[in-house]
This record gives sequence, structure tokens and C-alpha cells, in this order.
Amino acid sequence: MQNKFISLDDEVLKINTEYSVGTNDGKIFNRVTYKGTKYFAGKNIMCFETENHSQVHINPSYYSFSVEEEGQYPKPEDFNIKENQNG
Repeated sequence: MQNKFISLDDEVLKINTEYSVGTNDGKIFNRVTYKGTKYFAGKNIMCFETENHSQVHINPSYYSFSVEEEGQYPKPEDFNIKENQNG
């Protein structure tokens, strides 16, 4: 039987892989690319980049979940909708 547990030495997220990431306050960041970690104020902070090249930094103590995206998630252009469209 194959071991399905992740070792503490294994990376949970893969660098340059796209995820939807949630925090424990209910915020969800869709389609962000994991860039690695940075050491800040005594903690390793998880660093992501949005499609618009904005930076998202998440303290691991606020991290709730991540779902690896596989190109299935529809983008606004799939519906001929502009992002941030003022209605």
C-alpha cells in the first residue's frame, strides 16, 4: 500500500503552480501562483502572485486551504466579461 501522508520535509505547495487559496477569515484568492516563501518577522510567509502580477502574502497561521487549479476554472474573458466592470 502506498503511503499517502506528506512528510514534514515535503513541500505542500509546488512553486509556479496555480492555486485557489483560502484563509481562516473566509477570504479566497482564486488563480494565484505560488512563488515560494519569504522569512519575515520570525515566520516563513507564503508568497503568491495574481494574474495581474499583484503580490499576495499569507501568514501560514491564517492559511486555511489550497486547491490546485488545472486550467478548468473559467476566466472572465470566457464569458466576454471584463474584470472590475463598473455596472
